[in-house]
Amino acid sequence: MKGGMKKFQVALVVVLACVSMWGCGEDTTFKWEGRSASRVVSLVDDSLVLLYNCRSYSVCHEGVGPLGYDECNGGCENYGLFLANYRKKQPIYWGDTSNLVIAFMRGFYRDSTVIFLKDNYREFGFWKIGEQPKSAKKLKWNSPCSGYDGYNFTRFRPWINGSVLLIGAKGCGYAVLDTSTGNVNELLMDGEYAWLKECTDVTYLDGKEVCLRAVYEDGRYGVWVYENGIKTDSLVWENAKWSIVSEDNVKIIGGKLFLIEHPTRLLDGKSNPLNGWTVNIINPLNPVTPMIRMDKIYSLFVDSMGSEIKYDVDDLYVVKGR
Repeated sequence: MKGGMKKFQVALVVVLACVSMWGCGEDTTFKWEGRSASRVVSLVDDSLVLLYNCRSYSVCHEGVGPLGYDECNGGCENYGLFLANYRKKQPIYWGDTSNLVIAFMRGFYRDSTVIFLKDNYREFGFWKIGEQPKSAKKLKWNSPCSGYDGYNFTRFRPWINGSVLLIGAKGCGYAVLDTSTGNVNELLMDGEYAWLKECTDVTYLDGKEVCLRAVYEDGRYGVWVYENGIKTDSLVWENAKWSIVSEDNVKIIGGKLFLIEHPTRLLDGKSNPLNGWTVNIINPLNPVTPMIRMDKIYSLFVDSMGSEIKYDVDDLYVVKGR
């Protein structure tokens, strides 16, 4: 938090929302809850991570409708962004909060900046480390693209000339967001971009269009990397019990880093010692060393010795850097 005035401003916004939704009166109550558990927005490098949380609230109206039931609704305000070390728990390097109601697009990281959506996913903005978030423009969806399709389907990735690549938007497989205008146009999967059809995840890195492709052949699983349509590297493990070819099993988690979910069993039925999500580097293509895992809900890390690294509510606070 950044003081009493910020708390008052956030509370005022919520109370005004209460007026518009329910009509506030003697039977309406507003209550602040605690801050939420932290979640990963993006990895910055092989040791730093950007985490976020927010402060929950509830608004209850007594005796709603002909049957007189109580109706309660909740939400989250006062979003915070925090820079921390995910290899060794220590005081955070930087943190700040904002009154904006936002949704971070996980896995996007470029030039010390992450991207978020606001106003019910109708607008986008950027939040840079060391600064306050900056709201940009409304998203202008052009046919056949028609909108954001939720965390599980639409991914935001850095793209050419400062644009943003959207993978899995409603109505189109790939689209490009022009950050100067807010226009979102379909990226056709033909001609020079036909090779993207086989990609599991895509980004723009070091001046090149980079594709990660999950592979599973003859009991071996791994990842191939393509740059500007040409295969440049591969990382393969043997004896997988089942395929990992899915966008849920290989995903970019920020900058040069990606996650791979290893199969839990080997072909002989034994447990896979690499079971779970591990952090890997795109270029050069390798697991980070020492190895580090991340849990499926993006809340904690596990080092090569099995020790958990997790930042609780009290570990995250406003700090201007150290």
